[in-house]
Amino acid sequence: MYGVLSYSAPEILGGQNCNKASDTYTIMYTVISELSPYHDIAHDERLAIKICEGLRPRFNIKLPKLILHLIKRCIDANPSNRPEIKEITRIFHEWSLELKTYLKSVEKKMELIKIELIEQIEKVNNNLSPDNSSLTNKIHPEAIYSSRPFNFISL
Repeated sequence: MYGVLSYSAPEILGGQNCNKASDTYTIMYTVISELSPYHDIAHDERLAIKICEGLRPRFNIKLPKLILHLIKRCIDANPSNRPEIKEITRIFHEWSLELKTYLKSVEKKMELIKIELIEQIEKVNNNLSPDNSSLTNKIHPEAIYSSRPFNFISL
């Protein structure tokens, strides 16, 4: 048998022939984690036995349930429960469309909020009278707002 142990599905290690389901065994783990499966342990006969006994790659990050569910399907011990590449591609395409739709709705909501805020600001500005504006308050003729020497007798 030839292959890369960490990417080999349990049925391949058990002597069965490679198929489409065995091709998807660790693909989601690799894509999401950007790591090779079992990168932190020796790739030897003990690993092969552990994989056949149910050891699966683990994530050290929190994942959305949607993605976690797909990963669990990909690393399922039963090859018939694993999605084929076509299904994974379809799922990603659906997620992409849903995300685009969601982002468009958020953009529309943000635009409406922006318009409402502008209207409220304009309403407040229109209701301000010149007498209420702090910019038109009279400044005392002896109020000086520039740096100068003080000539006080004593304090």
